[in-house]
Amino acid sequence: MNERKLRIFYEVAVKLNMTEVAKKLYMSQPAVSQTIKEIEEEFGVKFFDRIGRKLYLTYEGKIFLNYVRRILNLYDECSKTIKDIKGLKKGKLKIGASTTIGIYILTDIIGKFTKKHKEVDTSITIENTKIITDMVLENKIDFAFVEGPVYSDEIIVENFCNDELVFITPPDHPWSKLKSIDIKKIGEEKIIMREQGSGTREIVENVLNANGVHYKVDFELGNIEAIKKAVEAGLGISCISKRCIKKEVEDGRLAVIRLKGIKIIRKLNLIYHKDKYLSNLFNEFINFAKKETVAID
Repeated sequence: MNERKLRIFYEVAVKLNMTEVAKKLYMSQPAVSQTIKEIEEEFGVKFFDRIGRKLYLTYEGKIFLNYVRRILNLYDECSKTIKDIKGLKKGKLKIGASTTIGIYILTDIIGKFTKKHKEVDTSITIENTKIITDMVLENKIDFAFVEGPVYSDEIIVENFCNDELVFITPPDHPWSKLKSIDIKKIGEEKIIMREQGSGTREIVENVLNANGVHYKVDFELGNIEAIKKAVEAGLGISCISKRCIKKEVEDGRLAVIRLKGIKIIRKLNLIYHKDKYLSNLFNEFINFAKKETVAID
């Protein structure tokens, strides 16, 4: 049984005239008759009584017509929905993001995107890079934007934009008066970092280790806002995205410390499973996000 056969049955059941149906569907009358015969043979009952030259629905035919009408309505509704999705009138996006991107970049972009595509249902999950990567692998989200390295052959990684990490101190810290410091001095301070699994932490530790810095993490905090408050309070120094501290620096609550000869630039990446279907909506959002990110930078 297929949709075409059901439509032929429906037209015959409504019009009770195979000649009219044949003309409407651009078929021969024998072809219409053969289709009805095949349907009746498939179910093993007669759906039409043929009395004289007239057709009448049998009791079974009336029952079948009710179901066929519902099936065709659902099919048409489904077809329209799929076309709307292809045309970006409808759809659903489950997006993931690691903390910096999710809070300081992506929320504004999603807000603008949903204003442009009001019928698209968009959700965002913000966690550290490791958790977000696991969610991509488990197909709990469609794609994600992360700031840390990804270790899986099943995930496609594409550069989305770049980001600079900077060390921050309270404004009254002695380093705030200097143009730059030697990176080895970092080991002399109390250090505040994100939790294990954070992409930011991994990158900062890689840089410190590569430059032979002996350091100790004194405080682990689970979000950027808590880190900024801790640094403001004089509990230690930290290294976070420059994007996260614009307001605090402008207000004089935090100071940015430059390293001699070292600039920490990391790639913010788009990730998705290698077997994921890249829909029109997926590509539309990615292109939109890239344009908006350039505008932000």
